[in-house]
Amino acid sequence: MIVILSIIALALIGWNLTDSDSEQQKVVASDAPTYQSQHTETLVYDPTGALQYKLIADNVKYFEAQEDGLFTQPIMTLFDKEATATWTVRSNTAKLTKEKLLYLYGDVKVNSLVPTSQLKTIDTDNALVNLITQDVSSEDEVILGGTGFHSNGFKMRGNLREKHAKLIEKVKTTYEIQNQ
Repeated sequence: MIVILSIIALALIGWNLTDSDSEQQKVVASDAPTYQSQHTETLVYDPTGALQYKLIADNVKYFEAQEDGLFTQPIMTLFDKEATATWTVRSNTAKLTKEKLLYLYGDVKVNSLVPTSQLKTIDTDNALVNLITQDVSSEDEVILGGTGFHSNGFKMRGNLREKHAKLIEKVKTTYEIQNQ
């Protein structure tokens, strides 16, 4: 009798454990982040060990199902092959995909950290940066600032590594000529 009651008790315990596991899985929604954190600093290196970029954010949410990370108030610093900081990229929010594409949303500001660069600033509402090639693009209005010029227009394409950007539509540029 004790053996039969013990088997029944073990069966009920096992059934209860499997039932509670399935309930826990149902509680986690598919659109809920896998993990989240506050004030995160991430350093990313290339295969040779050289620093590629540093990403600081107030809040980070990672979604394993989509392999995307969402960032609040991100500040990214890009580095060249000599580990010299070359650009800072800021926005209100950002999404980083598994393809290493950084979608920037709201008050995007890209600033050169290289004193010799002719292109100094890029300001727009939304932009896309490919973190592998450092190609940058925007479909919105863009303001470019640099040494002796100021341009605004729509639809920008450029490359941060090569320090250039091109406005495609409705371009207006003013030049400042320095008297010597």
